Amino acid sequence: MPVEYLTNYESWDFDTNELPPRSPLYSLLPIGIGTPAVESFTSYLTRLAAAHGVSVTTLIRYKIAPLFIESSQPTDLLSAYSIRILMDASLKKPTMLLIQTAGFWLDLTQNASKLVCAVKTLTGRQDIQYTSLLSMQRWRLKFNNIFHFSQRWCPDCYSDWLECGKPIYQPLLWALEPVTVCPHHQRYLQLRCKDCNSLQPFLILDKTQAGCCCMCGAWLGQILEEEANFKLLSVDWDNWVAQVLGKLLAATDVLITNPTRKETRSLECPTFNSLNWFLRQCYQIGINPVECLSNF
Repeated sequence: MPVEYLTNYESWDFDTNELPPRSPLYSLLPIGIGTPAVESFTSYLTRLAAAHGVSVTTLIRYKIAPLFIESSQPTDLLSAYSIRILMDASLKKPTMLLIQTAGFWLDLTQNASKLVCAVKTLTGRQDIQYTSLLSMQRWRLKFNNIFHFSQRWCPDCYSDWLECGKPIYQPLLWALEPVTVCPHHQRYLQLRCKDCNSLQPFLILDKTQAGCCCMCGAWLGQILEEEANFKLLSVDWDNWVAQVLGKLLAATDVLITNPTRKETRSLECPTFNSLNWFLRQCYQIGINPVECLSNF
């Protein structure tokens, strides 16, 4: 057959494509990164456990605790034998990591930093730090009483998410002590289950459907008839706090990389009695807290 009648086919590329690094757990995307409604770290752990069909307790005991224990030991003690003993102990009774308060999981503490690093290793996600206050470690101010003592929620948010088929989760904003209202629906956050009057912990250890009471299982997104048309009337302070802290959480990456921030040689940072007190001063003077913290 003459050459001019032969068909030319596309050549094959036999180079193997490099696969991205594999992670032990699903690389679950945190909700709302870079927005005022960014998800809290405790909420992320709850969804991560649900994605694997296990309880949060199981996730902590078999995945997070070994990495946490390992990172807590001096380098010279990290022999294979020592690590095995520490892991065996963590598998039997990881009591320390079963604390259900926001301060343990979300605050600027060494324990929270190690826990976030462990979840980063397990999921391969590098944006987990934005689900806690760890991204604000470069603040030149320290606050006491940052978090509320129990989880609060907006029933309207839960109902809207359920209706739209979106994941039910807890924004980090709801955990902050000064925040009492939902900036989106203009209503006060709920504190107790309407059915059994129970408080809700920040971290639910047992398998419970998201958005349901940890005690009686009732849906926390239910809205009573007399509350259906409820709107905040005159709460300038409460609205201002929710809006400002939402903007603060959305701007954490800006606070970290702001080139105008003044570096200080002092290792000691001034400590205020509460975040609420600091916001009161900013409100009365007319200062934007986001700008204040980004330049302090």
